[in-house]
Amino acid sequence: MGIYLIRFDGNRGIIKCNNMNKEETIKILKSIKKISSINMELITLGTSGTIKGLVGKHMYKSVNIRK
Repeated sequence: MGIYLIRFDGNRGIIKCNNMNKEETIKILKSIKKISSINMELITLGTSGTIKGLVGKHMYKSVNIRK
């Protein structure tokens, strides 16, 4: 089940996975509540069949990030 971090801008990122594992990947990422001593919540903004589609739709939008 390969999961790859394609792009990360400090607040938002793009994860690549096999389309057969999309829902399982989202569940795994949502289960992460803390990294080191930092509490966090991962939110899925959208999914797409292509990286280009995600970058155009989601990477440059202004999003309120809760810490």
